[in-house]
Amino acid sequence: MATTTQETTQLGPQAGYRSLNQEIAVDAIEVEGNLPSWLSGSLLRNGPGLYEAGDRSVNHWFDGQAMLHRFTLADGGVSYANRFLQTKSYQAMRAGKPALSEFATDPCRSIFKRLMTVFDPQVTDNSAVSLATLGDRHYAMTEAPISVQFDPHTLETLGVSDRYPGTFATAHPHRDPDNGALINVATRMGPRNSYRFFVHAPGQRPRVLATKGVSRPGYVHSFAMSQRYIALTEFPFTVNSIEIPLSGRPFIENFRWHPERATRILVFDRHTGKKIGTYETEAGFAFHHVGAWDEDGRLVMEYCDHGSPEIIDAFYIERLRRARAGDFRPQPRLRRVVVDLDQRTTSTEYRSQEVIELPRINEQSYLRPYRFVYGLGTTAENNYDTADRLVKIDNESGDAAVWHEPAAYVGEPVFVPSPESNAEDDGVILSVVLDAGRDRSYLLALDARSMTELARAYAPHVIPFGFHGQFYPET
Repeated sequence: MATTTQETTQLGPQAGYRSLNQEIAVDAIEVEGNLPSWLSGSLLRNGPGLYEAGDRSVNHWFDGQAMLHRFTLADGGVSYANRFLQTKSYQAMRAGKPALSEFATDPCRSIFKRLMTVFDPQVTDNSAVSLATLGDRHYAMTEAPISVQFDPHTLETLGVSDRYPGTFATAHPHRDPDNGALINVATRMGPRNSYRFFVHAPGQRPRVLATKGVSRPGYVHSFAMSQRYIALTEFPFTVNSIEIPLSGRPFIENFRWHPERATRILVFDRHTGKKIGTYETEAGFAFHHVGAWDEDGRLVMEYCDHGSPEIIDAFYIERLRRARAGDFRPQPRLRRVVVDLDQRTTSTEYRSQEVIELPRINEQSYLRPYRFVYGLGTTAENNYDTADRLVKIDNESGDAAVWHEPAAYVGEPVFVPSPESNAEDDGVILSVVLDAGRDRSYLLALDARSMTELARAYAPHVIPFGFHGQFYPET
């Protein structure tokens, strides 16, 4: 229910950046409103749950230890459970002795140990970013060369994946719709750097599909894939990798922004690995691609462009917990880049003026053109770096529909299609929301067409702000 008092509108999102030490399972939580009768399955979410090691805190939002959350919906009711991933990184944090390098937090190590990481990187197994399935296995993922397997029903940690062919890999693999394999890109750092596209099929070890040497690797969080192509978007935010162990700085603080350089797009045939070409477009920076498709000899791709990597500095945990308005406000917008593969040219435009991040589409439009993009946005009155509204962008007109409520801070929207319709926006949007006024989180269900509320289900506590999730229908 919306609250409109002046006091409530001043409440900020600080509670969403607290550690959550409680692990629980609740068979039935309070539901307001009516969930569709066809909506049956589990929304699994991944994100940070623990920020402290003894009397020290990690530096960055991205460095909190992974916690899984499960909302199971059936017959109009909702159950809830949460549980930490039992990783080496988590166990070290609990013992007050963090030992592995995170995104922006690095343990104190001797120069000898730092030099050795050039050849044997000791990166984190803290898989706190996203979720993926490979065959009948469920994995939590981050930008590490492994993923952590878990049981989707109990949230119990089960083990790790085969090692990927690189020092780091994206947390956003693509799924081959023909065979269920995961296609991803890893960055290998050392005396010789390279990008490596690889395929991980169920029951098999990862196989390198294509390799491209690079002198100064870029920061790669996601990439584009269409029916025919895979494309790495190398924004001009790059690193001299040999300096990482010598600098004494955490991983991401070694990267440098070069706005005078273009963004490079490296395109390969996704079936054969053959290099198609390298193309250039405007300098920018993005975490997340939305989608891509083939169109008359062209590759069309879209991503949420922040313009620069300044967004990374906005997410240092001390700043987020202070929740002060700063000079910088994240303003990512939906950018389309069209690559003419034969003419070797590109064109680009913003599809909407709306702020949007953590984009999702109806997955029935995967690898094809889509009309609607759902994501997070911010109101003009929002003084924080935390999103406070859900946005639906019409990719044809640029118009947007939104859901917003005072003192409500939203999580990634996940689209669940209705089984009774083929319309692209016929379904439900699920998002985990912090109600700052009640110091409590809830699962929000919206009608995906109108962006109006259907129901909300209150969790027993505040759920720390997370990143990505998936909905798994009951079968």
